[in-house]
Amino acid sequence: MATEIKTKQTFGGNDVVQIRPEPKDGVPTAMNVIITFEEALKLHLSLGQALAKLNSYNRSTTLGKRSAVNICLYPHKKRITVNEAQIPKGK
Repeated sequence: MATEIKTKQTFGGNDVVQIRPEPKDGVPTAMNVIITFEEALKLHLSLGQALAKLNSYNRSTTLGKRSAVNICLYPHKKRITVNEAQIPKGK
């Protein structure tokens, strides 16, 4: 009898430098954002284009090192945007 192969529960994760506005008391610990395959492909493309632009910067400079991606969620509009950003000084 074949046994089921164990699989991972997630595909990875990463840390966040800043959340604006800061979460207040009463905000859920986690929120799930479920998107279709087609919308996930658009998000993948958006991130790829943003990362390609950031990769063109000279990362040995202060501004190059502070370059970042801002993923903005509009929960009421059910929309996600990908934008260029800068990490605040001192982070």
